[in-house]
Amino acid sequence: MFPLLFDRGNLYQFLSLLLLSLNTSIIKIFCYSTTMEKLSSLYRNDDVTSLDPDVRAYLDAEFLPTLENMNAKNPKVLVVFSGGNAMGKSSLSAKISKELQGIVIENDAIKRAIIRRAPDIDSHNELNPLTWKYSMDLYNRLPSLTANGLIIRDSVIDWYFDRILTIFEDAGYRIFIVQYEISKERAKELIEVRGDTPTVTTEHLLAQIEEHAFHQQRFRAQYSADVILDESHIFDYDQVIEKLKLVIDELSPTTA
Repeated sequence: MFPLLFDRGNLYQFLSLLLLSLNTSIIKIFCYSTTMEKLSSLYRNDDVTSLDPDVRAYLDAEFLPTLENMNAKNPKVLVVFSGGNAMGKSSLSAKISKELQGIVIENDAIKRAIIRRAPDIDSHNELNPLTWKYSMDLYNRLPSLTANGLIIRDSVIDWYFDRILTIFEDAGYRIFIVQYEISKERAKELIEVRGDTPTVTTEHLLAQIEEHAFHQQRFRAQYSADVILDESHIFDYDQVIEKLKLVIDELSPTTA
């Protein structure tokens, strides 16, 4: 027969250690689900589970009515952008919205809604965390708010793709990626030409370029682009519309 591996005292000690190990693992899993490791100096790892209900109610009343095409119907496709800032994402997002009846969700629009209520809000310590918490909360609620599955996230995906895309993938969205391929010199030039915006400065965006390259590499190691726009075709919006329309048509139910 098998030998007795534990006497009673050792068995109790073993079970206690096992329980402690399981509790520690559960705590780690919970912490990972609410906050993330700080992957670079400018990376935000804010908790997304503590959105104030009053903030949600205010932004739902102030921001949601500004979203166009909420009553349109499209299959579930999330359009995201990989690449730098000031490359025409907003113009392309607007074109997709107009021609394919997509819903554009822009972080800057959420920030502007918050600023209208709290004009003196601290950008780094309050505005950005609130925008992050509300947007993540909204992503989870989108399927219950609209039958329109075509969502255009008018922001760079590279930094937080591992937190954002999981929400949409779990909800059954097809991820459509527009990838910008331009040099750092050209990226700096585009940022400087556009200048400051009401929610971010040129200086801040220029300071992000090196870190952005790191997060861009992380994202592109896991996801492949549907459309690549290089320096010679950076504003070739028709190419994006054409390929996106094919995806939408493939996912749309056929009628007899």
